Amino acid sequence: MFKIRKTKDEEPTAPGQGKIKKRSRVPGVMITQFVEELPEGMSTPDFTRKPIALTIQEGKVAIFRAIVTGKPTPTVTWVRNNGEIDERFKILFESSSGEHQLQIPDVSVDQADTYKCFAENEYGKAIVTAALNIIEVGYKKSKAMQQSRTGTQSLINFNNAMSIMH
Repeated sequence: MFKIRKTKDEEPTAPGQGKIKKRSRVPGVMITQFVEELPEGMSTPDFTRKPIALTIQEGKVAIFRAIVTGKPTPTVTWVRNNGEIDERFKILFESSSGEHQLQIPDVSVDQADTYKCFAENEYGKAIVTAALNIIEVGYKKSKAMQQSRTGTQSLINFNNAMSIMH
């Protein structure tokens, strides 16, 4: 006796099984396609310009830039690995160039992190990551160290003076 199996199309797929990994022309971009076949004229999101790792001196402006493609036009979002993208950040879209920007004015050491840019439409999503490294300004750092040493030294001198008086 033979068992008749349903065709692959009729089998239900568990959530997550319908996703297809695609290759971008841009190295470092991960694309996930949500559907088996794309309708004619439609496409998954991709990056034609991806944000790159930045090393910026504290107090300066850091700008991550991305240009995305896809039909329908993908929605772009920015996420930070270890923290929130709060009011100190500016998210801009330059319509003339099609460039999405994450601007971080007056960067501080606590903003050093890995940032992710997501481009998503109904047919898929593309993700890219970029690191932000901050160079601490030497003067501030050495002055703070000097002040803490001076403060400690003054406390020691005060304690010595008090012990001599007693």
